[in-house]
Amino acid sequence: MKALFALVLVVASLTASAQSRRDDRLDGRIIFRDGRSTVRISVNERNDVNLRIRMLEEAVRDLQAQVYDLRDAEPRTRIVTTHVCSMSTSFNGTFIGKASSRVEAEAVTRQNCNRSRESFCSSNRVNCEVVQEEVAF
Repeated sequence: MKALFALVLVVASLTASAQSRRDDRLDGRIIFRDGRSTVRISVNERNDVNLRIRMLEEAVRDLQAQVYDLRDAEPRTRIVTTHVCSMSTSFNGTFIGKASSRVEAEAVTRQNCNRSRESFCSSNRVNCEVVQEEVAF
C-alpha cells in the first residue's frame, strides 16, 4: 500500500513538472526583476519555422531597445573620498601618502619618508586633506 501511494506521488509530481515545463516553453518570455521582459530564444525546440523567425525578430527588437536604453542612460558614477597627506623635510623634499582614511594616509606618508632614510620623519608635521572625486563604475 505504501509503495503504491509513493508511486502515485511520483507520477503526480512528474506530471506537474512536465506540465510546468510545457507552459514555460509555450510562453517564451523571460521576466526580469525590474519588470522588463524579453523573448527566450531556444534552439531546436520548435518545428514551426515562421513562429521561430517571429520569435527571433522579437528578441532582436528587445535587445535593440535595451542597447538604446543603455546608450541613452546617464553614466553610473560614485563619489570616492580619498585622504592625501604630505610631509615636507629639509633634506629629501616632500613625501605623499594616499589612502581611504586619514590615519592610513598619514602612516603611508611616514613610511615613504622612512624609506628615504630621513632622520627627521617622526618629528615632522604631516598635512592632510580630503579629496573627493567622481569615479565611473
